[in-house]
Parts: sequence; C-alpha cells; structure tokens
Amino acid sequence: MSYVEENKKTLERFIEVVGKENVLDSKITKEKRFYVTIKVEKLRDAVTYIKEKEGLFHLSTITGVDYGEEREVNYHFNRPNLIFTIKVRVTGDKPVVPSITDIINGATIFEREVYDLIGVTPEGHPNPKRLLMTEEWPEGIFPLLKKWDVKSLRKAVDGEEWT
Repeated sequence: MSYVEENKKTLERFIEVVGKENVLDSKITKEKRFYVTIKVEKLRDAVTYIKEKEGLFHLSTITGVDYGEEREVNYHFNRPNLIFTIKVRVTGDKPVVPSITDIINGATIFEREVYDLIGVTPEGHPNPKRLLMTEEWPEGIFPLLKKWDVKSLRKAVDGEEWT
C-alpha cells in the first residue's frame, strides 16, 4: 500500500475511533497533510489513539489561533510521510483545554507557550508557570490576542504610551 493510501486509512480509522459525532471537520490539503477538528472533550482520547495505534508519537509543536470569540489550539503530529494536525476550539470566556503532558511528554513546553501567548489554560498541566513572559507580566494580558495592537499592549503592560 502506498503512503498516500495508508494516510487516508489513518484518517478513516481516526474518525471511526474518535466518533463521527465528535469530528467537526476534516481536511486533506496535500497527500501528506491532514487536519481534523474535534470536540475538546475528545482531545485526550484522540491523542492517546494516534500515539499508540497510528505511530504518531512525535509532537512537533502546538500552536494557537485567536478568532475573537473563540480560540483554536492545533496539535501538530508527524511521522514519515504524514503531518497530522488535531484542532480543538474553545470559547474566549473559558479558554481551557485538557493537558496532554502525561500522554506526550514533549507537550509540556508547548502548552505553557500557548498559555503565555493566547491565554488557553492547559488544565492538569504539572508545571503551569510562565514560559515566555516574566512572572511580573500582568495577569490576563496575552500578547497574541487580536484585541491588542502595539500601542495598547505597551500601555497595558508598562502604563506608558508610545509616541
């Protein structure tokens, strides 16, 4: 079986295991690039499955996107000939995802980074202290949220306006 066929089978098995009712969207943008958006409640089950059954144990990074009312967290896994991204969306008023650090050790730093930059809390993280921002950084100010421009961020952080 070619890797293209195997990749498609991986996606089919993933959707079957996670449950069609829990998959909000799936896309194959290139023969080696898959995206699946799932309900946040199924994140830990999905990550456990792809690690243990599909050989996707390498988490290359976790990224976050601010969509205003919602925030999206993207978990980018890969193996030879496949990059598989699991996406979850949370509301801006309750930006919390379950931590996956006990499943994928490498998630530790990435989860802290996503918190510092867009304010999505990894619930259950073993060491949720700041990573990129200093401990003195004001609570509730996440610099990559779209509500900030450089001037307003500077004023919120330093109390000074740029001229």
